[in-house]
Amino acid sequence: MGFKQTDEHRSGKGSYHQIGLVRGQFGDIPEDEWLKFIAEVGFDGWEEASWELDLSRCATDAGAEAYARERVEKARKYGLEIFTVAVHLQGQALGDEPSAKTLQFVGGEALEAYKRWRAAGNNPPRTDPYYVPEDVGRLIHKQALEALCNAARYAHYLGKLQNRRVCLPGFTGSPAHCWSHWFEFPPLPRSLGGYPIPDVREVSLELLVERFAPFLDVCKRYGVTFDLECHPSERAMGDLESAGDYLRAMDKAGYSSVVGFNLDGSHMEWQGVSVIEFIREYGDRIHCAHIKGVWVAKEHTRAGRLGGHRPMGHKFNGWNFVTAGSARDANSVEEILIELNRAGYDGAINIEWEDNDVEKRAGARYALANVRRADHPPSRSRHDETLRV
Repeated sequence: MGFKQTDEHRSGKGSYHQIGLVRGQFGDIPEDEWLKFIAEVGFDGWEEASWELDLSRCATDAGAEAYARERVEKARKYGLEIFTVAVHLQGQALGDEPSAKTLQFVGGEALEAYKRWRAAGNNPPRTDPYYVPEDVGRLIHKQALEALCNAARYAHYLGKLQNRRVCLPGFTGSPAHCWSHWFEFPPLPRSLGGYPIPDVREVSLELLVERFAPFLDVCKRYGVTFDLECHPSERAMGDLESAGDYLRAMDKAGYSSVVGFNLDGSHMEWQGVSVIEFIREYGDRIHCAHIKGVWVAKEHTRAGRLGGHRPMGHKFNGWNFVTAGSARDANSVEEILIELNRAGYDGAINIEWEDNDVEKRAGARYALANVRRADHPPSRSRHDETLRV
């Protein structure tokens, strides 16, 4: 029962689970300086931000193994492990319909093609400012897919070298602009003028399988899991219903062995979805986990739950990410960890720190202390059984 990242349980330095820190939000700190910091603070490892890596070196087995060896040696120098490899940006770029929003995640050849198009005097339509031409769109998907496949190869060798199952948490985007139809007005027409119109929700799942299949085949070959972080703007939006739709589509396509979830309750809480119920429903498909704090307004809000087009972190928002385990956090870190233990999950817990009101090094220390305080070994017995004579 439950996913095991290691054959035998590995405790953290001051906790039952190993506790890592997600690198992504700390990209402005040079890596060696950051690794020295997290080692001194007491973290056990980290989640790689794959967009910072040279994934082009992982296009072959020999290259991926050599690169993984370099990275593991660096981790060991600091007394750390690499727990997971984040592929959120590449997954979003592959799943979404191409736009300037996803082009910024892949750069490279696709960006150069866009620059040539603009330099030739072209401009996006006023009604679609994030428009990219078709050839640029094809390059966005091509580059994202190549990076994902290389990341799977890299994760495989990280796992072999560390004797652990290194997962790929990430996003899927929302093909066919499905996310934009979350509120059904105007209504979704089934036909017009006697001609049928496909259901965008089904089309989105079909496209998702088609686009991710080559990558998921690589995951199968290397025994690596790809784990969706359910999230607004993804095909599974942070609720049990769309998560179930996603799993059924992937399982039907033959990917049940490599597709699962990266648990992140912060994206559920502000939508009124119980992360505890999510664990109970999908516990056996949770292969990795983030602990991320979220504040949710208790009363009416100025900008509403959806933010009123204000940036994340704005003081008028109806919810904001905060330091995990703080008094502002609407999630209970302890309840999440207990429920993961009940589900049989045994692996690292990565803190994803994001709090626009706290200095990041101080926030990381505070979050680590909070998670450690809440992280207890699971019970191996029932207390009332000890009352027998």
